[in-house]
Amino acid sequence: MPMSNNDVDSVTSALAGEKAAGEKEAPWAGRAGADGAVRRMKMATASSTASSTEVAFAEAMSALRASLGSEPDHLFLSYTDGHDLGELARVTAALPPSVRVHGSSTCLSVMTAAGVHGAPGAALALFGVADAQGAYGAAAEPIGESPRAAATRAARRAMEDAGRAGKPPALFWLTAPLGVEEQILCGIEDAVGANVPVFGGTSAANSLDGVRSQLGRGQAHRDAVLLSALYPSGEIAHAFSSGYAPTEHRGWVTRSEGRRVPEIDGQPAAEVYNRWTGGMFAAQLGGGSIAAESSFSPLGRPSGWAGKVPQFLLIHPNAVDKDNALTFGVHISEGDELVLMKGSREGLLARIQSVAGAALESARPSFQPQGALVIFCAGCMLAVRDDIGRVVQGMTAALGTTPFLGTFTFGEQGCFVRGKNQHANLSIAVVLFGESTQNDQ
Repeated sequence: MPMSNNDVDSVTSALAGEKAAGEKEAPWAGRAGADGAVRRMKMATASSTASSTEVAFAEAMSALRASLGSEPDHLFLSYTDGHDLGELARVTAALPPSVRVHGSSTCLSVMTAAGVHGAPGAALALFGVADAQGAYGAAAEPIGESPRAAATRAARRAMEDAGRAGKPPALFWLTAPLGVEEQILCGIEDAVGANVPVFGGTSAANSLDGVRSQLGRGQAHRDAVLLSALYPSGEIAHAFSSGYAPTEHRGWVTRSEGRRVPEIDGQPAAEVYNRWTGGMFAAQLGGGSIAAESSFSPLGRPSGWAGKVPQFLLIHPNAVDKDNALTFGVHISEGDELVLMKGSREGLLARIQSVAGAALESARPSFQPQGALVIFCAGCMLAVRDDIGRVVQGMTAALGTTPFLGTFTFGEQGCFVRGKNQHANLSIAVVLFGESTQNDQ
């Protein structure tokens, strides 16, 4: 049952059953959850480029089950926007009730250790977690009139779904709809406080006009917050990074309208930005898209320190309005300091290895990664699309044969400093699942 753009926000398959409860820079990286005891988790990935959603899912699930030797306890999906959402709802509803599901649409392709799948065709990839001694829950809530309240409800329901009501997880994995990410992070904090790391990304599509979606077990949504509460039997390590360097150009926001900034230092924002970049956007003054051209020259907002290294929340300028205001993918407030950042093609291709390495280094010495979830900005992917295979090479250089699932997103969520989950653009997030082989001192 294909969905059109006029369908309601949430479609629930009639086959949905009841849930049972039970493939270097130095960004800040953290570790969550373990007592040092050895436990057994198994993780695997599988993918398909079949154009039929039913066939693609069946192919990938068959391969995943063969690799795991069992059904997954938690199933993460990434799929391109050509797949039929109604069919995805139907096939996930037919999974055993014990399988939790967390899915998101991605831009053009998906990524596993086996390579980059899709673009130009359809693609679907799965990441399965088999961890009988852990606990996993998932919940989706349409954002409605209050994204913040919806996120609070989703966080509480995800913990309940894991059988851990009221107990904060080691980490929340988030899929957010576009435009309300900051409110969602606030809502999660309302539920569990500030110290639970939240990592994930904003649902994407092949274009800004494409169908962005979130997928739970038996449910496809257009505009919902989807959260997984993760309580693995082993450990979680993570890292979040922008990979851009600050320049000497900086100023303060003197007028802001959320994600639209008319003025920097009392002058039209696009004129200031154009001057800082040496006239790079002169042709777009008076109105025009700058999303592609600005990928290597975004703005940054100072966001704490990693030791003696300053961290910046990356902000991607999307367009110039007729009044020479700038529009962004992040909420900006009056009084915020903005810094012109600089990146390079080589830097975008190489930084995944350093981010994965930072996540690994944050864990105890005996940590052995079993699997990874990766969020990679779609804007960065598009800037290096003809050489995107090097991103997979970077992951395998850092983590060897560890299976991972990578999604290309329209926004990234994570934390540079403990207790401060943030929404950013042009960023990478890496979450590692693993085990320690001994009690480290």
